Amino acid sequence: MSKDRLERFGPVAGEAHGIRLMLTGLSFRQTEKGPRYAYGDFGSDFISKLHDALTSPRRRGLLRSTLLCPWCEHSLDGIPSDTVTAAVDIDVGRVPPIQVDVEMPGYTCPACSRHSVRIDDRGVQSDLSDALIDAFGQVGLRP
Repeated sequence: MSKDRLERFGPVAGEAHGIRLMLTGLSFRQTEKGPRYAYGDFGSDFISKLHDALTSPRRRGLLRSTLLCPWCEHSLDGIPSDTVTAAVDIDVGRVPPIQVDVEMPGYTCPACSRHSVRIDDRGVQSDLSDALIDAFGQVGLRP
């Protein structure tokens, strides 16, 4: 098997602290020691692109900021956070795109009914990273 040949996993699930995700089309290099990242910085590149791809509420105001729906700008202040779903395709440029379906804390806008996720929260970011690490661990994928 060629060292440079990439293979792809079927759907891979991960979960941590109430965040669940499913990765479809995750590329890897098969080595004598098992599956490895497609390239050295894949893990950090992937999580960075995932954070950027997820849509979060916007904030307006300096002293007294208001949380706004990113689509219709309706106020989300006072709206309780709930578990929402999101689906994004992540293109890190060096491997084929990977589809990510995620269930995580977020908001449903009462005006337009669209979802946004709480990716701007450091705790949620950390939990999302843990869910991704769990998914990689499920298939033995390592750097």
